[in-house]
Amino acid sequence: MQSSLLVFTDALGIVAFALAGILAAKGRGLDPVGIFVVAFVTAFGGGIVRDLLIDNRPMYWIAHEEYVWLTLVMSAFAPVLIRRFEDRHLHTAFVWSDAVGLAFFTVGGASLSITAGLPALCAVLMGVCTGVFGGLLRDVFLNRLPMVMSDRQPYAAAAFAGGWLYAGLHAAGAPEAVSLYASAFFIVGVRMLCWYKGWQIVRYSNDARDDASGRSDD
Repeated sequence: MQSSLLVFTDALGIVAFALAGILAAKGRGLDPVGIFVVAFVTAFGGGIVRDLLIDNRPMYWIAHEEYVWLTLVMSAFAPVLIRRFEDRHLHTAFVWSDAVGLAFFTVGGASLSITAGLPALCAVLMGVCTGVFGGLLRDVFLNRLPMVMSDRQPYAAAAFAGGWLYAGLHAAGAPEAVSLYASAFFIVGVRMLCWYKGWQIVRYSNDARDDASGRSDD
């Protein structure tokens, strides 16, 4: 039961993160290969790190080749996907898809880590790593300051809280589906509520140019 649920949650995360990578690549002057690379590292980067650290074999992207093909197809249709969203909606679509990918990768990573025998704190941190690492690689490849280190709305913090919610529900004996989806929806809810309301985490910076305008490079 847990295995089939994790396949589904990982699939949602992969599709959402691949779309986020494609949308983030707009205006960056990338060729089709570059777009695929950005989509691939966004979709699979966190899972690869997770599988390496908890010695999960075969790695998810190898065991599920169909999602690599899906990412390739999505990359091939990148111009269509980008045109699907008008400019004023492009960033909103990016934030939503990134939040969904963050949520489902975080809870999936935490679940696999607990199953692998990691203690709760390590499992939660592994879940956060799974959720944020693909986006970190994406931003590095696109020469941007990574969202995980600069976004003023809760990002890794939302994933961390959602990971603990999953760990708590799991420890309390809640059904796995309830634990996974409740925690994922919590992460998406926190992330998007803060984004729409403009609620921000205090930023500590010596740069006098920092203001309340948020990220300017998306």
